[in-house]
Amino acid sequence: MEKNLFIVPTEHVHQFWHLAEKYLQQAIDTGNGEFTIDQLRQFVSQGNSTLLLVLDETYKCYCAFTVQWVNYPNDRVAYITYIGGITNKKCWDQFVDWVRNNGGTRIQGSTSKQSIVRLWRIKFGLEPKYTLMELKL
Repeated sequence: MEKNLFIVPTEHVHQFWHLAEKYLQQAIDTGNGEFTIDQLRQFVSQGNSTLLLVLDETYKCYCAFTVQWVNYPNDRVAYITYIGGITNKKCWDQFVDWVRNNGGTRIQGSTSKQSIVRLWRIKFGLEPKYTLMELKL
């Protein structure tokens, strides 16, 4: 079955959330507690992030991710906040086109897992830029 990227309009987040929830929960579970799944849903439904899905023609979901735009003086960055599931090169290329069509000049994402660093480098051509360090207070 052919898979395509679907950008969920903010006003339709609640209708499509059930397709994304298990994949986003997997991503949240590997994070550092920044969001619960309910908080992420609220954040996305308020337009603070965009929900994207990889779907086939029967609306079976294979991947879900959220993207937050960050505007710097010299760049407009599509920052992947959470991603879960499996995507393919075609859907990644559709995502890159969507970023460009929305004025994006870079795509970024963070992970604490070296396996994800390797995967993103090999599969999508992303390169490590920074290592995020933190002191939790």
